[in-house]
Amino acid sequence: MVFEENSDEVRVITLDHPNKHNPFSRTLETSVKDALARANADDSVRAVVVYGGAERSFSAGGDFNEVKQLSRSEDIEEWIDRVIDLYQAVLNVNKPTIAAVDGYAIGMGFQFALMFDQRLMASTANFVMPELKHGIGCSVGAAILGFTHGFSTMQEIIYQCQSLDAPRCVDYRLVNQVVESSALLDAAITQAHVMASYPASAFINTKRAVNKPFIHLLEQTRDASKAVHKAAFQARDAQGHFKNVLGKKY
Repeated sequence: MVFEENSDEVRVITLDHPNKHNPFSRTLETSVKDALARANADDSVRAVVVYGGAERSFSAGGDFNEVKQLSRSEDIEEWIDRVIDLYQAVLNVNKPTIAAVDGYAIGMGFQFALMFDQRLMASTANFVMPELKHGIGCSVGAAILGFTHGFSTMQEIIYQCQSLDAPRCVDYRLVNQVVESSALLDAAITQAHVMASYPASAFINTKRAVNKPFIHLLEQTRDASKAVHKAAFQARDAQGHFKNVLGKKY
């Protein structure tokens, strides 16, 4: 469910879920983790860009066709483990990583983007963390935003559940650069080339030290987040939202 190609020393991984909004199904998660591992192991690759594709979203979050079925404790626990493993797969890449965000970055998609070293955003894109208003737990998102952007910003974003356009994303410092959608991938590759030119040893060891507490934070939130999501899914408050999104596919 991904395409992989090189622009000189930059590996471009393009998400290719059949749904243009790239919801994170089990298959897409596995494909992304495998592609990141291949890029990390390839000595000819000096930086990585992840992109949702032209006229597509970076990711609209969890795949509701799968998430709607979560009710048993063991299934919810396994799903949280998958989510955190996906995020850690990005953090464990020892090369520069760039997220090129177009369309929507919702929920898991928003959180996934925060795992990257740099984020570039199309001027028409939106970040949204809407879980709480739909009856879905947001403990993982809260832990991530609290670490990356501070407690007060985290509270605003997860409790207000608002769509954040490019100017607001800049205000919150969620993104490093905003460009037109047509220029997004080229701009991300250009930034990746800049960072790929850095001497590898200093970058790798600095990034490892910087990301170590972030990885540890995600480990710490596993059990608490499993409890939060068990309570939320077993209350079934989110089923109406899933039905609205999926329509006849519900």
